[in-house]
Amino acid sequence: MAVRARYLAVVALVAVSAVPGVAATCESLASVELPNAKVTSAELVEAGKFILPGVQPAGGRGPRFDDLPAFRRVLATLRPSSDSDIKTEFWFPVANWNGRLQPTAAGVFLGSINYAGMAGILRNGSATATSDNGHEGGSGSFALGHPEKLKDFAYRAGHETVADGKILTKAFYGNGPSLTLMNECGGGGRTSLVEVQRYQDDLDLAMVGGLDSDTTHHVLGQMWVWQTTHQNAESSIPPEKYSVLNKAALAACDAHDGAKDGLIQDPTKCKFDPAVVECKNADGPNCLTKAQVDVARKIYAPLRNARTGEYLIGPLMPGSELGWGVMGGAAPFPYAVEVFRYLAFKDPKWDYKTRPVNFDSDVALVNSTENQIMNAKNYDLTKYFGHGGKLLLLGGWNDTAIAPSTNYDYYNALVKNMGAKAKNNVRLFMVPGMGHCPGGNGPSTFDMDSLNTLLEWKKSNKAPDQLVAQHRTNGAEDRKVLVCAYPKIAVFHGKGSMDDPSNFSCKVSK
Repeated sequence: MAVRARYLAVVALVAVSAVPGVAATCESLASVELPNAKVTSAELVEAGKFILPGVQPAGGRGPRFDDLPAFRRVLATLRPSSDSDIKTEFWFPVANWNGRLQPTAAGVFLGSINYAGMAGILRNGSATATSDNGHEGGSGSFALGHPEKLKDFAYRAGHETVADGKILTKAFYGNGPSLTLMNECGGGGRTSLVEVQRYQDDLDLAMVGGLDSDTTHHVLGQMWVWQTTHQNAESSIPPEKYSVLNKAALAACDAHDGAKDGLIQDPTKCKFDPAVVECKNADGPNCLTKAQVDVARKIYAPLRNARTGEYLIGPLMPGSELGWGVMGGAAPFPYAVEVFRYLAFKDPKWDYKTRPVNFDSDVALVNSTENQIMNAKNYDLTKYFGHGGKLLLLGGWNDTAIAPSTNYDYYNALVKNMGAKAKNNVRLFMVPGMGHCPGGNGPSTFDMDSLNTLLEWKKSNKAPDQLVAQHRTNGAEDRKVLVCAYPKIAVFHGKGSMDDPSNFSCKVSK
């Protein structure tokens, strides 16, 4: 309550001192008092003159974001605890501000400023802000022996950045943002979902893609796929055989929506047994050995506690096989390794080859109370929905970095808990063929499309029931695909081009 009181007091002070419609000087921004933070610098960056910090290539010229408009750049250090050291940046367009504050975030354990994300937001006319998550580098080692730094990463860095961003926005423009929103995926999406859940007044709108709602379980899923494919030499599926499985999965399930178009609309309803590609005789390039078929079956099945049978996380889906190398490659997915090494086992020398994860006893270690603060599993968004907040969830059925179940498991639990309150305030769209953020060989619907969907939703107060996703080849759009609000899928009418969304209708998956 004391922190909240200080925040309100600072907002009141800024409201009195700011001149409406007049942008503040760098000097006045540098002197703004922030709760738990201190502004360390404020400068005017002229149009096209921003240089990435710390980059000094030959000739002394750093890479420039030549198309950026002029903006005020404010740096601050946030210290919500005695062990905190959160570096933040705030960018304010000097002209043509659209009235919005759109923070961004870095993914997984990345301890760095997301300059590319900030630049994209600034180009759209919004003020923006981000942090380094309270540490440097990409390792989870910062959390070992530093529980306060883990809290900063898990939730405080994002919240404090948004709160200070609102104060500085008011100080710079004379009025606060008309809308505060986040449009993020993966690790950045986890930050925006945490904002929606823990600090329900922070944001007005949020798009969360590639949902990382259950970190302590999804790293179990990442390790499971790697250990399953590395039990012995016989269990490894050579990457060149991923296409064999993929073709067989598409043959079994692609046409269930009436369109044989290379996309499986609802893989959870796909009855595909990899035994159809099992070698009849000797091993060969167009078939899988019995051991490889057994491994594929395990990857297609939900992960459960080895002793109790408790459901932990869903599987990788039929149709996603071309992306299995993400978690079945030479080493486990890096995020999982970092979580187990520094948060579960607390042993910097832990080696996944000599001490494999036990999917019974180690579940409790990784899912400890102190580690669960990384999860975003609050199913009561009464306050967020109460002030008109909208939550757009986007997932890819072909995601292999995070099991697609993290999207629909959270959505189903939220809708069940919220009932009628969720009807016009949350939507989930599962995109067929799409990988992670967006990735994969299917269509995608991110960036400006999802942003415009949020803005229109807020304006009309009518939740979207369908989207149109773009498929691109080598960067060029070559197809549009209808995507329906979960649990419906797009079903082909049977006539016309399958590249035309108007030839599809949304129906409940069967």
